[in-house]
Amino acid sequence: MKTWLLPILLATAQFAWWPGSVFPGDPAVAGPVATTVGVLATLGAAGALGLRRRRPVTALAGVVGGITVAVIATPTDAPMLIAIADLIALYSVAVRAPRFTSAALGLLAGWQVGIGFAEYGVGGEWAVESGLTVVGYVVAAGLGLARRQWLAGRQAAADALRQAETARREAGDGERRRLSAELHDVSAHHLTSIVVTVNAARRLASSRPELLAESLATAADTGRDALTDLRGLLAEAGPVPADGRLTDRLAELTDAFTQLGQRVTVEAPDLDGLPPAVAEAAYAIVREALTNTMRYAPGAAVSVRLTLTSSPGDAPQLGIVVENGAAGAAGAAGVAGGIGSGRGLIGLRRRATALGGSLTAGAGADGGWRVAATLPTAGGAGPAGARWWSAHRTPLVDVSVVVLLLALTLGALVMPDEESWAADPAALWTWPALLLVVHALPLLWRRHAPWLTWAAVFATCGLWPLWVTGGGVPDKLAAAMVFALCAEVVAIYAVAAHARHRWPSLLVVPASCAVLTVAAMAGIAADDGWTVDGERADPAAVLVVTVLLGGLLALPVALVWAVGFAVRLRRDGVVRREHSAVTAAVAAAESEARAERARLVAGLRRQVLQHTERVVAAAEEGDPDEVLAAARAALGAMRTLLTTLDPPGGVGQAVRVPIGQASAGASTAVPA
Repeated sequence: MKTWLLPILLATAQFAWWPGSVFPGDPAVAGPVATTVGVLATLGAAGALGLRRRRPVTALAGVVGGITVAVIATPTDAPMLIAIADLIALYSVAVRAPRFTSAALGLLAGWQVGIGFAEYGVGGEWAVESGLTVVGYVVAAGLGLARRQWLAGRQAAADALRQAETARREAGDGERRRLSAELHDVSAHHLTSIVVTVNAARRLASSRPELLAESLATAADTGRDALTDLRGLLAEAGPVPADGRLTDRLAELTDAFTQLGQRVTVEAPDLDGLPPAVAEAAYAIVREALTNTMRYAPGAAVSVRLTLTSSPGDAPQLGIVVENGAAGAAGAAGVAGGIGSGRGLIGLRRRATALGGSLTAGAGADGGWRVAATLPTAGGAGPAGARWWSAHRTPLVDVSVVVLLLALTLGALVMPDEESWAADPAALWTWPALLLVVHALPLLWRRHAPWLTWAAVFATCGLWPLWVTGGGVPDKLAAAMVFALCAEVVAIYAVAAHARHRWPSLLVVPASCAVLTVAAMAGIAADDGWTVDGERADPAAVLVVTVLLGGLLALPVALVWAVGFAVRLRRDGVVRREHSAVTAAVAAAESEARAERARLVAGLRRQVLQHTERVVAAAEEGDPDEVLAAARAALGAMRTLLTTLDPPGGVGQAVRVPIGQASAGASTAVPA
């Protein structure tokens, strides 16, 4: 009903104006056919206006058609009230279909020129009416776009709150998923390397006995690294930070695999400028892929390629490809068979998807394996409806304010004579016209630099007394000055509504009163030299008049400031409440995640760490069988824990049982 209330009121007012208010003999009286057509056209325009929320462009087209018929069919000025429906429809287009605003604005301007010609013919009245209506279109479109920007901000805040609430509800499950990925990334690489290295050394012990001692030393070092990483992981309340630069970390990683017998080649540009989340994901993907080559294709040639690509309008993309050839005879024996949990690629795919990328893995053409991922390295283009000009151009509402002000002031200078309707276009090339333009233009920056805008506007205001002569001010100049004072009003409002600091903006009230009072008194002095009946006024009287004038100006100036300040308080209050709600939801999510992590970590300390400590102890004692048994037990315990944290069917199916019970017997989960 709210949608139709405005069209009904507008149509009712139009019918009360015409044909309801005319009398016999009135020039506005039309014949029955013209009256019927005018009434139907008014109803059509009002009906189309009712569609402005759901189909704004269709509504605007219907309104324009109805007004056109009404103007042509009825006497001059008869459809005066329904004619404003096009402004309302254009406002709705700017709010709900902004991409059509520019086109609608241009078409309406051309349409108005034609309608004015049909109603008035060529002349001064046609030029004035059409010009003012076009200015009204600019203002309506500007207000509509400003309203859309406000609504978009509120929608963005609502979306952020909804996401934060969702994150809060899923904090526990999300923390289990994240901890599962981190645990796999930190421990699986180290423990798998120990199993592969010691197992290979045992098989080659008869031909190369020195490899066994080297493998045990490597196992001890790797086990200690695993313990350090695990303890750091379990001690942190958040993700494990990435140490070092990505380029250096990848070099160290591939060197380590080269020392383990893999033939790894790397092609990559400088990657040290990537966002931390992207860099960490890239490192994890390469590490997981190389670990899998150790498991399933030891000794095979491995190629690691990272590329940065970009296209116009899109965020740069980081491409990652890790592929290896077919496994040799040793690899076919499956030295690492049975130690994989099958979760590494699943976790990496989740990580890539969370960043807006993708990851695929599958068999290569030569019998090997290929892992390929794509990660965006920057944010996307922004929310739907956003355009580059919205961030880089002056808002149309500010342009419309300046256009309207210039139209009123300059229009007053060239105002046609009431008798002949002859305009005076030469007045546009005088210095008063230039001053009016300079006076209004600073309002384009009223949002970004309100105090500077105020200073520029009031500085030119101080030049008004130059217009005053002994004979006073010409009528046209006086009218232009009255309209020009609207710039002072807008500048005061801008300081109150947009200045960086709230209460210091109150200083604009006395400052504005002082400038306006001085300008007014200077104008009076320029007009009559402060004489009364030919005698010079007493300085004390001048001072009293100055004080009284400043006091009179203080009330309207303070009122303008109060309106702007009230708008600011409302806007800031809305934003503050939205921010507080989002912050509270995020804090609750973080709190729940920390609580869930603390519960999980208590069990993890007792299980994976114990088995990893056995690996280090056995390696230091020189017992390869115990090293293998302990490493396999640690991997088995980790696999069971990962199943508890993130079961194959999804976190939603996770069973919340004490982790110590969930992993009982984990050391026998994988055969030695």
